[in-house]
Amino acid sequence: MLTTSASDLGSNRSLQPIILNVGAVLTGVLALLGSVGMGWALPRIGAARMPSWLLAACVASIGLAAAWAGLHPLPSLEHDPGALGAGMFAAPFVSALVVWQTKLLRRWRWLFTLNLAAFAACAWVLSGAAGVNLQQYGGLAQKLAAAVCFVPPAAIAFLATRLLRHADGRK
Repeated sequence: MLTTSASDLGSNRSLQPIILNVGAVLTGVLALLGSVGMGWALPRIGAARMPSWLLAACVASIGLAAAWAGLHPLPSLEHDPGALGAGMFAAPFVSALVVWQTKLLRRWRWLFTLNLAAFAACAWVLSGAAGVNLQQYGGLAQKLAAAVCFVPPAAIAFLATRLLRHADGRK
């Protein structure tokens, strides 16, 4: 777990790479669908349209990158989605922007601000500047970085769903 990256789990070095690769493609499809819902739902809870659609684009980018990786598993030279997955790195910042600008989400600002600090710490470790042995702990560092990138949009989607259900009279 500490050394194995997610991509290695989908490679020919894994015992059951199909599990990760099919899961990655399904994750990608669901993220693309969810991004449309997010772009539609966030303005309904008071988020500004531009940050809402920027966050939806980040989620779509994450989905496209996941599907790409699942369709091009290692050792394929095409495994890296390149700029297609850039939204992953913007997601923590855009998520914080949405939370800071949305009145109904403001009580969560501290948590999203803390997540930005965690993102900075992950970047510091993964850049090599922290002196952490990435040969030994690279898989763990990658998983932590994924969490600080993927959890904020998911949390916003969860909170928006709850707020919309409450507004519609459903609980």
